[in-house]
Amino acid sequence: MPSRTRVQRPSTSTASARPQSPAQGAGRLTFWRTDFTDIPAAPRRLARLAVELRALLGADRSGFSRRVESAALLSLLLPLLEPTALANWAAVHEDDLEPETLAAFTADALAADSLELDETDGHRLLRSLFAKRTTALQARLRSADGTTPVSPTVQLLAEVLSLDAIEAQLLDYLDHHARSEPLRTLLRCSARATSPINRSRLSRLLAIPEPTLAEVLKTNAPLRRLGLLDYEPEADLEDFLSASDLLKSVLDAAPTSREALLALLIEPAPAADWTLADFPHLASESGAIAETLAQALSSRSEGVNALLYGPPGTGKTEFARALAADQGLALYQVRSSDEDGDGLNRRGRLSAYLLGQRLLERRTDAVLLFDEVEDAFESSDNLLALLRGQRTGQQKGWMNRILEENAVPAIWITNDAEAMDPAFLRRFLLPLGFRSPPRSVRRQMAERQLGHLGVSPQLLDDLAADAALTPAQFGAARRLVTLRTAADPDAVTRAGISAQRRLLQGAPVARRRTPATRFDPAFLNLEGELSPAQLLQALERRGQGNLCFYGPPGTGKTQFAEVLAEALDRELIVRQASELVSAYVGETEQNLARLFQDADPLHSVLLLDEVDSFLTDRSQARHSWERTQVNELLQQMERYPGIFIAATNRMRSLDQAALRRFEIKLQFRPLNRQQRRALFAREVFGDTETEVPALIARHLDALEQLTAGDVATVCRQRALLGEDLGPEQFLRRLVVECRLKATGQVEAA
Repeated sequence: MPSRTRVQRPSTSTASARPQSPAQGAGRLTFWRTDFTDIPAAPRRLARLAVELRALLGADRSGFSRRVESAALLSLLLPLLEPTALANWAAVHEDDLEPETLAAFTADALAADSLELDETDGHRLLRSLFAKRTTALQARLRSADGTTPVSPTVQLLAEVLSLDAIEAQLLDYLDHHARSEPLRTLLRCSARATSPINRSRLSRLLAIPEPTLAEVLKTNAPLRRLGLLDYEPEADLEDFLSASDLLKSVLDAAPTSREALLALLIEPAPAADWTLADFPHLASESGAIAETLAQALSSRSEGVNALLYGPPGTGKTEFARALAADQGLALYQVRSSDEDGDGLNRRGRLSAYLLGQRLLERRTDAVLLFDEVEDAFESSDNLLALLRGQRTGQQKGWMNRILEENAVPAIWITNDAEAMDPAFLRRFLLPLGFRSPPRSVRRQMAERQLGHLGVSPQLLDDLAADAALTPAQFGAARRLVTLRTAADPDAVTRAGISAQRRLLQGAPVARRRTPATRFDPAFLNLEGELSPAQLLQALERRGQGNLCFYGPPGTGKTQFAEVLAEALDRELIVRQASELVSAYVGETEQNLARLFQDADPLHSVLLLDEVDSFLTDRSQARHSWERTQVNELLQQMERYPGIFIAATNRMRSLDQAALRRFEIKLQFRPLNRQQRRALFAREVFGDTETEVPALIARHLDALEQLTAGDVATVCRQRALLGEDLGPEQFLRRLVVECRLKATGQVEAA
């Protein structure tokens, strides 16, 4: 028995209205309905496409001779056929038809709107249907069908996107292409061809002039620019044009209004939990962005885009929401997933953004927010894209136009601006980098998030002192405390912060140098006329400068840098030479460059310890890389607009040209006579004003190389051993430290 296939007639409201046709000779049977206008629009449109496609590809197309293509063609043609004529045709061919086939043409079978035909009988029926030329049939169908989109969703898209009639007609074709498997089966029968050939085919199929169709399919034309269609330059007709994933999701959702369509693509951003007052370190930047957005909206200026970039959790999204709320703007964000929760791909999110631009372009109070844009802005140098043969040049131009022609101002957010092509970055009118806020701002944020929940001021101070913590981590701690109301707020906060810190930074707590003694600027012995107060005033006034702190270890260089940074309300970034030096040629220079690039010149003080490792005298260099390291650091110092401090214990080895780059060279010397006595009295007797016994004082006077660091070492010994050192014992320990230091200097010499 030959294989059989069931041909299902699409549901129609006129299936019961079957005008009778007289049985005539087989060659003169009229299969087609006399009136096509009473056929529902969707089946009629598909039937018309089937007739046009059959005429386009030719009656002898080998593809239509296969069972699956014949069944697909017949299923699309059934709404056009008279049931009585089909029954008469079966009666005429009774001797040639299989019994099962003949039974399929009974009144009951035709009333079910289906035919079950084997391969031979299906081909026989098709030959009878198209025994004559189809020119008249095509003309009747075109007249009855027209070009108005069938789907209300397509009509809505055409209206809100201001598409012309041809663009709407093509969108209607994409709708049927996406919904009808039989249509795609027939389109698949076409041979693979180039774009010009496929445009010619599609022009004839849709009765659209070929030059007009070519204009509609250009890269910068609305349908392609908005990401509504996928275009394959060399393919068969099925793959040449197809609905994009975003268009398919819109068609499936079937929105009935402009608002419903908008809700599919973008959504109102959540209410701001923060205010601009929580970002005092960005006050000038927020004012500039707010003014620019307001002016762009009032003047209808195109191409206004802000880029907020920086590490995760630094408050970029909250800043954007706070900015919009402060200006009374409606902030909409591009959805990251569709209604089913499936994530939109790169092109889908960009298409949703572009459609959102079209839907909001008449608003004077709307701003669009696009988060996690690094996935959308693929670099044009992406090797994988090149290997896949993607036309990155065209993609780049498309992305450039997105950033140049947007009518609605947009705020883009990324955690990794370096992953974006520089050509895209140049087009952001308002770039703003986010780093960890200054300590005072972190204290304010911690207070706002946790202070009202009973977290102690001391813990808030500790949190603010950790430069690695971000506003997002404060928010996470707040949620934990509100969920664990029966537990101690300090304990919950410490545990939560430690767990997140271990996850994100690799350590549960910040690695801080715990001083064994309290630092007091009074015990600084600085050479020259410049006082700490004068230096602080100069740095406050100018906001930048290159300083060199030099002197023996333990004289307070790092501690003084900490005091300066705290007084300036800046973060102190300390790096040791050992953290930057690499065994690989060129990598040390890269590490130096990255150190300056990553530092925030407005809100930090950069301290590079052991700087003599990089600034050794170039005249003594034996390798080229020694000179390049010096050159790299000097260039970075000259370009850096913030406060840079270089610390060294070996001033004499520094390159003379490097010394000229430092406006201030501050020498730190061992404690003088009065300082030695006062510091000893503080650590031993608990008061700097206590008089030191004469014998001990004479011994202290002899320790000319004694530093505050030596005193701190003895204090650590005391704490480690749990001893209560008397004055004589404390003095003996200081003498030992000084002798060891002197011995080490002799051995080094």
